[in-house]
Amino acid sequence: MQENREHWGNKLGFILAAAGSAVGLGNIWKFPYITGQNGGAAFIIIYLICILVVGLPVLIAEILLGRHSQRSPVSTFRLYAQKHKTLWIAVGWMFFATGLIILAYYNVVAGWSLGYILESLTGKIASLTSASDAAEHFRGLITTPAWILFWQFVFVSAGGLIVYFGVKNGIERIARLLMPLFFIILLFLVVWGISLEGSDKGLRFLLKPDWSTVNFKTVLIALGHAFFTLSVGMGVLLTYGSYLNKHDNIFFSGVMITLLDTVIALLAGLAIFTSVFAMGFDPAEGPGLVFHVLPAVFSSMPQGGLFSLLFFSLLSIAALTSTISILEMLVSTLMDETKFSRHHIVIGISLVIFLLGVPAALSFGEWSHITVLKLNMFDIMDYVSANILLPLGGLLVALFVGWYMTKKGVLNELFQGYGTDLSKQRAGSIWYFLVKFVAPVLIFLVFLSAIGVLR
Repeated sequence: MQENREHWGNKLGFILAAAGSAVGLGNIWKFPYITGQNGGAAFIIIYLICILVVGLPVLIAEILLGRHSQRSPVSTFRLYAQKHKTLWIAVGWMFFATGLIILAYYNVVAGWSLGYILESLTGKIASLTSASDAAEHFRGLITTPAWILFWQFVFVSAGGLIVYFGVKNGIERIARLLMPLFFIILLFLVVWGISLEGSDKGLRFLLKPDWSTVNFKTVLIALGHAFFTLSVGMGVLLTYGSYLNKHDNIFFSGVMITLLDTVIALLAGLAIFTSVFAMGFDPAEGPGLVFHVLPAVFSSMPQGGLFSLLFFSLLSIAALTSTISILEMLVSTLMDETKFSRHHIVIGISLVIFLLGVPAALSFGEWSHITVLKLNMFDIMDYVSANILLPLGGLLVALFVGWYMTKKGVLNELFQGYGTDLSKQRAGSIWYFLVKFVAPVLIFLVFLSAIGVLR
């Protein structure tokens, strides 16, 4: 164990912080629209199965690595890699690069959600009575450099400020504040959506499976989202796991994090689709659902201005809890690998992240002409991180825990301090089988699908 390494105040703080990492724009923005495009309830059932057989096992494996090493990704692989050490250290730096790329463009989108809180407060959202009006308003904002760069800077600064104060006084404290607030807002929006006339259509869409819409591509999409939504594959949960004490129950914590992430995604779908159907809009709108369609939905609703304010506040909280987790992974890595202090590293890396995000921010307006294979800078960052680096990272975590480490050592770490009765031995064996054999194969299929080899 590293000397003077920070630790979570208690298990609840870790679960809330890790759940906050998993709960991000993917839950509130992406999950609803891909559910809408892929048949509603049928997609949800497939997604839940994928969470169990891939998402949860790899999440636990990543936390286990961190708790076992008490180090950041690069130092973890340096410590445990007996063969091919240079290669595995490079994997740790790949996690670092993945986090850097994701934060560069993720803060841009997070800035949009923060900016839309002000748009709601000033009444501009309430004036957008059609989806085309909302889309035009959104395009006007994201092609205005001053607007998009300002909100990007605000969001980067907010994340940096929280991480600046450390694990217990920064990340854990803000998670204890924001996650309950997040749940309160989300539950309020769910109840409000269900109370709208015509919301029963949205409930049927989410609860009644339509298996005629399901094909192999649907399964791959569900599998891919189940993997990506939990923040695995870039060392974030490994880093958070490194702040756990040795007596903390990894298995229970992993289950709780996965459960919270899944419940929040389902509740977000419930809040959005009851409102969308009640107001007569298309649930299969796609990525534009949040910024193109929902503002028009809000303007059509009674007290829609308040609904809009709460929704974009929810989106901003989800984005913030995710960004601070990725930033902490970057900071932890540099603290382990250099002699600089947390405070200096946070300031420096936040500035780098903002500057790297500028091309992504301007790629919808001033720099839209800069493209590679018809992708602008924002799309390139998104494609490389989501379709190549994340699945590759998750695959390597599964291979390292399942094939590189010994089964006895892994299971001892999994249940350290809790004994190994028969039920735990069975649960551990099932988990180990999924990590070693099932998860690598399925993640590899996601990888092939994402790069266009498998369709």
